Amino acid sequence: MQGSFVGNLNPGSYAFPTRSVTLVGGISQEWNNIGQQIGYHHKEHLISPNGKDMVKLAYELTQLNRLETPTILDPQTASFEDIRNHAQLRQRLAPKTTDNHLKYLRFMELHKCPVNLREPSHENFLKHMDYREQIEHAGWGALKHENEAFRMYLRAIGKNPAEYYYKPPQRQPKETPIPYPDQVHQMIHQRYSNDRYIDALIRYIICHNHIIGWRPPSEPAIAKISDVDLDHKTLLITSPKLHYTTRTISISEIANQHDIPSMRNWIDHWRPKVANQYSDDYLYLTPQGRPFTSDTLRRYLYVHAQRRIKTIFPGYYNYTSRHWCAIARLIRTKLQTRHYDEYEVMEYLGHTKTDVTMTYIQRAKFYYEQTGFDWIKRVLTNPQKRVGDNALKTDKDSENALSIQTTDKDGDAVRRTRTGDRSVNSRVLYQLS
Repeated sequence: MQGSFVGNLNPGSYAFPTRSVTLVGGISQEWNNIGQQIGYHHKEHLISPNGKDMVKLAYELTQLNRLETPTILDPQTASFEDIRNHAQLRQRLAPKTTDNHLKYLRFMELHKCPVNLREPSHENFLKHMDYREQIEHAGWGALKHENEAFRMYLRAIGKNPAEYYYKPPQRQPKETPIPYPDQVHQMIHQRYSNDRYIDALIRYIICHNHIIGWRPPSEPAIAKISDVDLDHKTLLITSPKLHYTTRTISISEIANQHDIPSMRNWIDHWRPKVANQYSDDYLYLTPQGRPFTSDTLRRYLYVHAQRRIKTIFPGYYNYTSRHWCAIARLIRTKLQTRHYDEYEVMEYLGHTKTDVTMTYIQRAKFYYEQTGFDWIKRVLTNPQKRVGDNALKTDKDSENALSIQTTDKDGDAVRRTRTGDRSVNSRVLYQLS
């Protein structure tokens, strides 16, 4: 293809072809196919096997000499590696943001209606975007990302993005469904694998994601044991999305308890089962004892948990837990202070603007009026021990349920529940105190 960047790319990292005639932005399956072609292949060259991909990229960036790094790239000779270095060094974009933008640039360059990156023009760019929107029916998200990627490139070659103005279509408001507390409780106590560690790993991550409300999978993937202060019941969260800024939150609900999937149970009992010389200080480990990356954790949960979770709540996806936590904590502030404290929840979740937190209040009001109890407490409470507002609403089920708790050879609680004439065995992922 004339004007392509292929000739100047280092073979490997960004040289994999991304052409897709059938791609339609916004359709999950097609983007999954593209991800397998450009995303996963591309990241095999950037992600180290022990999960320190971002640390490695950050280190490489520190080795660059600013005085020798050009302020403006020549579009006729620049490679995608040059663009990546410029984006991070000169534009101060996060490594993950840069990598995502480069994927979109690569896609745009090899598209059926391509963007000429060697000789960019406003008309050529608009033609591509119009084709994506009108012919391929690309969604607002895909068009927005392509526009941002192109603007990053224009800044790198010294062009004013304002001269290449494009306004993506407006996002259609869509309410994201969230599960009720009893559904989350069921997710936490579902069986996901016959392998004891894999089963525990998935349940603990599901529980922690909903209670902590961090950005999955990027924030839990890089969490470390040293970030957890069990004595003071706090957690230091690092946010790759926000240039690796940190915030400290309280995790009193899941810090030291022995009868729930707490941090202490995970650190003291489950993590040591697979920890080895490759584990470093990372909190969550693969069954091989290696740290996760954001992508590997996402794929791991998709393979091992997604199908079973969707039998409980069909609308579940990665960020469901974060949305759930926002609403649950707004409901808690209402119960504690008689009003919705958006500032407290904003600081807890790490939102940069109160406007983001305010978008949850309307739904929090709806769910509060519908339930009227503390969602977090209900999720972490054994159904047979709930009292008052957190009691089971189905009296018939609670009357017929008989719970017998025993201990297996590893010291884990095993609960046998009989409801009516159905007998169900479920493993409780915590150690008996």
